[in-house]
Amino acid sequence: MKLSEAKNIHFIGIGGIGCSSLAQVLFNKGKRISGSDTTQSALTDHLKETGIKLSIGHKKENITKNHDLVIYSPAIPKNNPELLEAKRLKITCLTYPEALGELTKDYFTIAVSGSHGKSTTTAMISRLLMEAGLDPTVVIGTKMKELKNENFRVGKSKYLVIEACEYKRSFMHFFPKILVITNVEVDHLDYYKDLEDYKSAFSDLAKKVPKTGLVIVNIDDKESLDVIKGIKAPSISLSISSKKADFSLDRCYLSLNKKSEQKIKIQPQVPGKFNIINGAVAAIVGLKLKIKNKKIEQALKGYNGSWRRMEYKKKMGKTIIIDDYGHHPTEIQTTLKAIREIYPKKKILCVFQPHQYNRTLMLLKDFGKSFSNVDAVIIPDIYEVRDTKEDVKKMPPELLVKEISKHHRDARFGGGLEKTAEYIKKNHSKFDVIVTMGAGNIDGIYKMF
Repeated sequence: MKLSEAKNIHFIGIGGIGCSSLAQVLFNKGKRISGSDTTQSALTDHLKETGIKLSIGHKKENITKNHDLVIYSPAIPKNNPELLEAKRLKITCLTYPEALGELTKDYFTIAVSGSHGKSTTTAMISRLLMEAGLDPTVVIGTKMKELKNENFRVGKSKYLVIEACEYKRSFMHFFPKILVITNVEVDHLDYYKDLEDYKSAFSDLAKKVPKTGLVIVNIDDKESLDVIKGIKAPSISLSISSKKADFSLDRCYLSLNKKSEQKIKIQPQVPGKFNIINGAVAAIVGLKLKIKNKKIEQALKGYNGSWRRMEYKKKMGKTIIIDDYGHHPTEIQTTLKAIREIYPKKKILCVFQPHQYNRTLMLLKDFGKSFSNVDAVIIPDIYEVRDTKEDVKKMPPELLVKEISKHHRDARFGGGLEKTAEYIKKNHSKFDVIVTMGAGNIDGIYKMF
């Protein structure tokens, strides 16, 4: 059963940002959608409100003979009762990346890959295409104001813009015509053996892009330059420092090196040099789609961020609360540096929840050095996902606090989200800015204080 032929589809793990996005795209294309997840969340509540039949908890009764396709998150274990029941009933089962890959075959797909900046760059490209009247379909790992605070869009054109995740080589199921590689820095070491193994995944994806396609890469990132060796498709390069690149980025001005051409001003309404680079990449996509310079400038200037990307949440007295999805050492450093640039003389507290015990252990030393731009750090706990009992045992949160303390004078263990929230309630006035950060369930902590 192909995705295009399926009429009654069930999602296992529908509350995830990826599955929820694809589920809504298919629902809006007229498919009958049901789904389940282990926990209730704002996303599952919203899915119910749209008319999708949703169950909390996984049980075999959620799967019936009426289903002709089951799509499941890669995080779902093989012994999941719904997955086992679907296979018993001989219902076609696809992982979320496999299903999204099927969708990419039907479109002119623009895929955004990389270790960091995927969601923001995907959001910028999506906004640019929308403003230019190209009416794209969008599948993205964040919620966008331009999409009415949704993480998807169903357009009527041939264009599909997607965020391409590298975990377990998921993006190898995709068929992009334009591939963006924002950067390559080793991650997901519970799956990849080392940096070379990690790079090989990006290299394999780049080699999938046809001769008629295009690969866009920032050559200031050495690893990105390595992964495009031997590809079939032409490549377009961006650089801040090298005149050998096709495009130069000088402060916030993008220009084509080999021709005399009017410069494009990249001025998104979000802080950080990395966001200017993300905007430059989006602009190059726009140029290749023959969008006029002025329209590119206007669209990017109107971009003012997305869900959980340095997102302002509320004020407690004089204290500003900002929430961010950053969960890799480099993301933490660049995000906190950008926040420090906005508030150079303010007292900043970062409340960081690491994502996965195994990952925290693998990147422990890098995490330890990530908080130089804030005045204090609290680690409430570690979010458990894909971890073994041995992983949990080897990596207590106190070990991370100890590592951070080698480089920072004020780091502490929060003793869980609730106790951390209590601490913030009592002590928030000591800080001008509090940044809550991580990819787990810390996104709701601001509601607890």
